[in-house]
Amino acid sequence: MNDPKLKNREKSVWFSVLFDFHRTKTLKRLLVSMLLVGAYAFVVDYIESEMLHIDFRPPSYVYSMLGIVLGILLVFRTNTAYDRWWEGRKLLSKLGYNWKNVALKLNAFLPANDQENRKYFAAMIANHSYSLKESLRNGVKKHELVEAEPGMLDNLDKIYHVPNYFAAGICNRFNELYKRGVITDMQFLELSKHIDDASEVVSSCERIHTSPIPFSYAIHLKKFLFAFVLILPFGFIHDLGYWCILIVMLIFYAMVGLDVIGEEIEDPFGQDENDLPFDAICKSLKKSVNEILIQPTVNEFVKA
Repeated sequence: MNDPKLKNREKSVWFSVLFDFHRTKTLKRLLVSMLLVGAYAFVVDYIESEMLHIDFRPPSYVYSMLGIVLGILLVFRTNTAYDRWWEGRKLLSKLGYNWKNVALKLNAFLPANDQENRKYFAAMIANHSYSLKESLRNGVKKHELVEAEPGMLDNLDKIYHVPNYFAAGICNRFNELYKRGVITDMQFLELSKHIDDASEVVSSCERIHTSPIPFSYAIHLKKFLFAFVLILPFGFIHDLGYWCILIVMLIFYAMVGLDVIGEEIEDPFGQDENDLPFDAICKSLKKSVNEILIQPTVNEFVKA
């Protein structure tokens, strides 16, 4: 699976990653907010030290208690988002495992010279995975699909659930082969089980996609982070002076960055930097199924 994201991670050296932080999406999203927080810390420091000359120090237990509560909220936020990301990865693995099993069984059940059905199933299996990918994003891309039958893709825009459309086509072809006696009743039942598994994967992916973290929880966490940042400069001004600006910005980046990363990976089927390599998975599945069912020559396989 030749995915650029995975290649970059494989080549990464632990120490060198420290110097790549400026290119991360999290920092880019938070850069303006970090500068505003730094400006706020500077204003607080200047007014308290240069203008009012007061020594306002909130008790240390205030920061301890707020930090504990905030830590619990952030841990829950991060763990929940990662659980969704990991479940999505397991579902995509199950999807690939399921369709490759179908291809292997069809390769054994179908006559070697039955190129029509072999090409049909290879195209439809790839179409199902690609249509699932785009249905979880912004809609189906016709240029990624293969027309297994004439006119199959003409009215695709009018279909409400495209993955089900391709799954139904595969199931109907199973039924036709059974009626014609190409496959036995036991083989038909064996293949039908994989349609159930594919439908389960589709429904589970849609559940993750359409069920984000509750809005009230996300808002509560952001309000709590904002309140914590507001009182943060007062705890460092008298010990660090203007150096507290950098400390406040660093703490802000560490805490709010976790929330931003959680937002990014809670829907793992998109195209963000840390989302699942869905495109590479679909491409790999398409090549594997074509290799199993159509068994092209080496040159034809490389060009696929």
